[in-house]
Amino acid sequence: MDYLPGHLLDRAFQRLSRRTLHERLCAVRALSHVRGLRYLTDAGQSRVIDLSLKPWLLTSAQLLAFHQSMRLLSEALLKLPALHAADPKVRALIRFDPARAEWLALARHPSSRPWAVMGRLDSTATYHRAGWRREFRMLEPNTVGIGGVYYAPTACSIVMDAAGDLLTQALPGRVITPTPDPRQLLADELTAVAARLGRPLRGVALIENTDFTTGTDEFAGLAADLNRRGIPAVVADPRDLRTGRRGLTAKGRPVDLLYRDCELAEFTAMEARGARLTALRQAVREGRLVSGLTWEFDQKSAWEIFTDACYAKHFTATQHRFFREHVLWTRLVRQACVTDPSGRMVDLPAYIRRHQRRLVLKPNNLFGGEGVTIGPAVSHHEWDRQLAQALRGRQPYVVQALAEVHEETLPLLVDGKPRLVERSTVSGFFFTSGGIGLIGRFSPHTVVNVSQGGGLIAAFWVH
Repeated sequence: MDYLPGHLLDRAFQRLSRRTLHERLCAVRALSHVRGLRYLTDAGQSRVIDLSLKPWLLTSAQLLAFHQSMRLLSEALLKLPALHAADPKVRALIRFDPARAEWLALARHPSSRPWAVMGRLDSTATYHRAGWRREFRMLEPNTVGIGGVYYAPTACSIVMDAAGDLLTQALPGRVITPTPDPRQLLADELTAVAARLGRPLRGVALIENTDFTTGTDEFAGLAADLNRRGIPAVVADPRDLRTGRRGLTAKGRPVDLLYRDCELAEFTAMEARGARLTALRQAVREGRLVSGLTWEFDQKSAWEIFTDACYAKHFTATQHRFFREHVLWTRLVRQACVTDPSGRMVDLPAYIRRHQRRLVLKPNNLFGGEGVTIGPAVSHHEWDRQLAQALRGRQPYVVQALAEVHEETLPLLVDGKPRLVERSTVSGFFFTSGGIGLIGRFSPHTVVNVSQGGGLIAAFWVH
């Protein structure tokens, strides 16, 4: 058997008394607070992110299969810049305003390197079911400013401390370790980029936009971890970067590479307000930014290129088969005739109105579940209103086939009491040029995101 049935772990949890379960859930909450599993709300308050006491368990076969799948998809994404330059139809699907296009030209400098990435690919994958290999669908790409790099291994450490004995009871004699640590994946990627550039890795700046004071709060913990691994790291705003006799510096400290939590649109917005980002521009030209600007092509509309047969000639047969089986049908919302999921030509706005219950509308460039409208969850009037807004084009939208998001029963604290509750779950696969990691997320809502009040699921590898 290439998967571990859910009942193996469920039995170990079912044997716990209510009091013991409550104690362990409280331990998870306390450890989450101490170890920095927190989110900063719009009100400026820090809340502890919910963490499931029960983790996911993956076999070696599953890790290998998803590693191969994410590699296929990331290599397809890497083809988009060349397609964008060569094909006007692709440029109509993946759009950049003049300010961002001018920055992207810097990434075509001969010394720049495209394969520098720390990304996350989100999917509906689950692991305790016989259909795990064929049932998952890829939701969207996130290759810039991803969340969870610090949270994922922290979640594993908390669950191992609070429930490690239950894992060994459920699977006696098996070696159980966390799935690959995305912090290590990042450190390896930084080291590899420095080696390709022929640079010593004297320091790394983790750059984030300090104008934003809400959201995930990982960079301080991530910088501390890199320092422990022997890679000097400092957290800085892009406007803190300088170039001079000492080379590139951040807050006065020499750095050789930049790892970013900022999207390109944030850089152009800073410049529009008068900021000088000369040092950052130089770093981009020299290929010293991770993830590089090459990965700005990760808009949700990229899925249209993967799911429209007219672009199949640009991809391998294996990639095309993967798209057909696992990538959700997606189209940029516009007044046009396009192919539907069966390949038949249809008027897109009319198709969206007619098939509301099968579809989702999403802002093309936003993240965190912001602005997502799920067809079956709203009235016809609200659906038509959202479609009209999408067609106006002020903010590009995509329409996507509605994915089946699986529910799982998780032990959680609800109003301070232990409960077994049903939650929707999704998987986030971290990827670099060399490996993958994993974080699970859950939510009482269909849109599963930490920013929407969701929580985390630790993922372990059963050897």
